[in-house]
Amino acid sequence: MSETKTDEILHPTQCFCEFPVEELRNWAQKRYREHISTMDLLRSTGNAHEKEVISAVALLDLDEGTMLSLMGDVNMPEHHLIHCRLQVREMLGLD
Repeated sequence: MSETKTDEILHPTQCFCEFPVEELRNWAQKRYREHISTMDLLRSTGNAHEKEVISAVALLDLDEGTMLSLMGDVNMPEHHLIHCRLQVREMLGLD
């Protein structure tokens, strides 16, 4: 993702493990199986919680450094965020 696109992604305030699995699965399905862009998904809802889940899903395929910088508002250590992202990717079949 370019910096221009990541500027529009919300900075999640929760770790991946704090979102309901079904919500992550729903938006991941749309993003990675139906190939709907993150920007289109963000535009598809006015709900702030859904936008945060979509933004978290978008971070699943970013490089580690970018993901960590965008999750700077999450009150978790970096190793926790990295581990949770890996677990969610595996659970969603993205790895």
